[in-house]
Amino acid sequence: MGETNLQHHTWEVHTYLVAHVHLLDVVEINVTGYPLEKTHQTANILFRKTSINILGRFKNQDVQDLCDKRKLIFGNTGKSVSEEAIGALSYSLMLINVDQFEIFEKAYDEKPERMKLRMLFTYNGSEYDFPITDPIFINNYQRNPEFTLGVTKAYLCLSLAIPFIAWYYKLVPGIILH
Repeated sequence: MGETNLQHHTWEVHTYLVAHVHLLDVVEINVTGYPLEKTHQTANILFRKTSINILGRFKNQDVQDLCDKRKLIFGNTGKSVSEEAIGALSYSLMLINVDQFEIFEKAYDEKPERMKLRMLFTYNGSEYDFPITDPIFINNYQRNPEFTLGVTKAYLCLSLAIPFIAWYYKLVPGIILH
């Protein structure tokens, strides 16, 4: 969505363009085109930088109506989708609801400065463990790791990252606590 990043061949929207947008905001964008390359990332569009307008806010109680009905997350129960399987997908975003989840930190390369926040949850009987990339959620967790205590439901926006060693890893870029 937005401008191309030729270095990684991905589409991204720069933070300065959407800093005023929040989860559940209803946004109007003046679409000017679509990427030439057809991929599983069907949400990618081209738009004018000045065309992002907030029209209102989606009601919390109605979010369930938007949730995905697929049984598996991006076609499997793993942490990623292979380069071979990615062609079978026609989407790269999902919205699901979970009733139980656990937030934890995991060190990478045994280096404390490389701690990453992750979410463990069950969806349709399968357990998943994905990295959290939601900047607001991460900030809230860093200020108070117990801020989710007592939360009984969460809506998760899930996405696929750019390929890394022939795999598209699953991420949690948006969390709506309920």
